Amino acid sequence: MAPTAILYPGVAMFFLTLGLMLFLGYSRYTAIQNRSVSIKYYRTFNEGSQPDRLHLLGRHVQNHFEIPPLFYAGILFTFVSDAVTPFSVALAWLFFLTRCAHSFIHLGANNVSVRFFTFGASLLLLAGLWGSLLVSLLSPAR
Repeated sequence: MAPTAILYPGVAMFFLTLGLMLFLGYSRYTAIQNRSVSIKYYRTFNEGSQPDRLHLLGRHVQNHFEIPPLFYAGILFTFVSDAVTPFSVALAWLFFLTRCAHSFIHLGANNVSVRFFTFGASLLLLAGLWGSLLVSLLSPAR
């Protein structure tokens, strides 16, 4: 397996995050244009209010800058330490897929129980990725 295979889930995660950021920007612009929120609100985020849907979307985008950076670091450390295995690549893709599912759930029906399970699964996959890296680093064959 090519070591660069671990980088593709990171690229996919970047495009998911970018897509969500663009959607947030478009949604905010549209809300300002149809006067459901004042542009002044975005000056300090405390002058007035925004619709609940925009708050949810903003919080969701913010979430992509909390756990996913640990994913990016994990895949980069795995890559640079030459610890890429089919297992680590599978974990990285599964993390990305659970984050896609989390986005779909959070921005869709927003079933908190299902969303929590999906979030927890993504954390376990991330822990698995880091565990796989650690096992590889500690392996006497290195």
